[in-house]
Amino acid sequence: MSKSSKSEIDEMGFGPFDIGPDGTETDLERAVWANLDEIPDPHIPLSLVEMAMIYDVTVEDSVANIDLSFPCMGCPAYEFIHDDIRGCLRTMSCIDDVEINVVWDPVWSKDMLDAEAREKLQESGIAL
Repeated sequence: MSKSSKSEIDEMGFGPFDIGPDGTETDLERAVWANLDEIPDPHIPLSLVEMAMIYDVTVEDSVANIDLSFPCMGCPAYEFIHDDIRGCLRTMSCIDDVEINVVWDPVWSKDMLDAEAREKLQESGIAL
């Protein structure tokens, strides 16, 4: 998911939400976003990034800090998703550790899905 500027993000439906890349990321942070975009949601045919579950990514001293939310509290795939994120990012040569922060502000909403994600869901028979 290439979202390189705040205006582009606004056009894609993230406007009222302070989530996702905003164009100020380092090259390594952009690479982390790209890798996270390869992790499929275990229930929905979209990536975690496409599902707007990844709110923010920062990398400091080879530690990837991921702000993650879930569409619902008590998600049965909670640990599975955490393991997928850690496993994916630990394969990156510049990442030594992964810290995952579960956040609930803003609360995840289907309004966070961009037009492309909505189209993919509709094509797979999932109504919004």
